[in-house]
Amino acid sequence: MKRAAIAAVMALSFVLFSAAAVSADPPALTLAQSIDSALKSGYDNKILQANLEVSRAQLAETVSKNSLSLGGSAGAGYNYPFGVSGVELSKSSFLSASSTAPQGAAVGLGLNGPLTSVAVSAYPWSPPVGVGSNTSSLLSLTASQTLWNGYPGGTGQASVDKGVLALQSAELSTDASVRSLVFRVKQAYFAMLTAQENLAVTRQILDKQNALLDQLTTVYKLKQASDVDLKTAQINARSAQIDVQAAEHTLRQAGMQLAILMGRAPDDRFTVVAPEAPAVPVATVQDAIAQALSQRVDLKQIALNRKSLAVDISLAQGQATPSISVTGGVSQAFDWTLGNAWYAGAGVKVSMPILDAGAAQNLITAGQKQDQAYSLQEQQLRATIATTIQSDWENVQLSNERVELAGMAAQNDDLLVDVYRIQVQNGAASAQDLLTASVTAASAHTAYVQAQSNATLAVLQLISDMGL
Repeated sequence: MKRAAIAAVMALSFVLFSAAAVSADPPALTLAQSIDSALKSGYDNKILQANLEVSRAQLAETVSKNSLSLGGSAGAGYNYPFGVSGVELSKSSFLSASSTAPQGAAVGLGLNGPLTSVAVSAYPWSPPVGVGSNTSSLLSLTASQTLWNGYPGGTGQASVDKGVLALQSAELSTDASVRSLVFRVKQAYFAMLTAQENLAVTRQILDKQNALLDQLTTVYKLKQASDVDLKTAQINARSAQIDVQAAEHTLRQAGMQLAILMGRAPDDRFTVVAPEAPAVPVATVQDAIAQALSQRVDLKQIALNRKSLAVDISLAQGQATPSISVTGGVSQAFDWTLGNAWYAGAGVKVSMPILDAGAAQNLITAGQKQDQAYSLQEQQLRATIATTIQSDWENVQLSNERVELAGMAAQNDDLLVDVYRIQVQNGAASAQDLLTASVTAASAHTAYVQAQSNATLAVLQLISDMGL
């Protein structure tokens, strides 16, 4: 019974220990999870979105300044005429109500916009101004409208148009920065994946070098290997151990870089899962160039800059044209003793620039020269993009060939190790030949891992340069 109890306790302890060990294993993250974490929790995207919200708020402010506003007013006042002319003038209630500042309680309501203003004012009760005048009331409506001031919708609308283009530019810039962030996350992810695979390879190499050292040690004890052979085997094993330590360091650094991008603590422990290798999204280099020319944000930014410049040129051209505005109003004065009187008026105003010392034309010329510069920049950028995509495409092809070659080399070097091991056993080769072949094979395997990483990064670079 005691033995059964002890066995049960030991079994339970083993289960608990195994469960704890499993729970202690770091989580494995996929590429999609890493990107999602970077976009949700990473500082980079938070900063990008905050800056974009600032641009949206600035446009909202510009739009509000170019919109109608409604305001009200209330007050009271009193006027007292003096002198012969003032007393005589005050005897006419209607005249005093319309031509002099009314008095008593006053209320007003105004609707104002960039080109339009409408105001309603009322003086419900105005006491007599002086001798012979009567109590009166006044209600007036005035309006003004600018028909043209050099730009369709007015200069305020020009600010709105430029603000809309500025927001579109900010959105494009943010979108490009987000894509750049995703690209950096992918780079960091595959860098960590490569570091994981390289660590696994270096550990395998260490195991092989340790096994070879054990073999040479046994042979040395049998007086069938020289001191140099044993020392070489020890050096190779020690070198493999250092390579493992270096690989562990590289993996830690890669994990920290990826963690920071994902908005996690740098010391968080996790692993990454090998995803499917990224594929080139088009069939030919011509398709890749065409895709880049239609998707690249820098080309779209130049197009927006030219549109914004067109607004500036239009404003400059408008400075050389006359501005036209009309005004009108109607008032009703009510003398509490004599009755009603109506007043109406209308006017038009034309402002014509006569001499501006060439300021408007200079602005137009400067804008036209800037547009020419933008056109040249666009042509240069298109040529640069085509050259970059061509280079990326060729780099992808070369990288894939290097992967194939590195894989063949690793397989061949493994075979050579086996051959030399047999030859050493048969006395046809020296221990140094076997040791050299083992080091060469180890280098070939690490080179194969690096070649695969370079091929993946080459595809990612092509996709990024295509604007995807």
